[in-house]
Amino acid sequence: MKIAIVGTHYATKSLAPYKHADWHIWACSPRNMGELPRHDAWFELHQPQLLANRPEYQAWCYTQPRIYLPEALPEAPGSVTYPREEMVAEFGPYFFTSSLSWMLAIAISMKPETMGIYGVETSTAEEYAYQRPSHHHFIQVARDRGIEVIAAPSSSILRPPKFYGFELYPPNGSNEIPGY
Repeated sequence: MKIAIVGTHYATKSLAPYKHADWHIWACSPRNMGELPRHDAWFELHQPQLLANRPEYQAWCYTQPRIYLPEALPEAPGSVTYPREEMVAEFGPYFFTSSLSWMLAIAISMKPETMGIYGVETSTAEEYAYQRPSHHHFIQVARDRGIEVIAAPSSSILRPPKFYGFELYPPNGSNEIPGY
């Protein structure tokens, strides 16, 4: 089995293997609603109150053939309760900081041969600094379990952070080391 996880970053979300039937395409986010050529599962792991604030997105979500929600709902026939407790028991409580983290965890638990990550950069410090380490954690867990993890060649998601102490900060070419 191969699973492609698709986020919303414009530079690489279009590069997911949509035309390859052997890939399961998983996606999330209102920003992807109606934008992708196909998806096999949708993830909306925010609380239902958030969906209620976006009625068009909520209605669309509830029509999806397979959608992971915090809890399955009768008004969403394709809904599946996300196995939160099982994922926390398997992977620990420290790295679930985004929808992508939850998606990576359940993908790993399904033991695919390959996982692809598209439309995910999490490279801006303001919004994603706390999420990127969790993504790297799950990428490493997947690799440790023998799962191949790939991304678009232009993506930075598989690039590790600088090695503390061994590489200069900030990466602006300055020879001045902060705090010295």
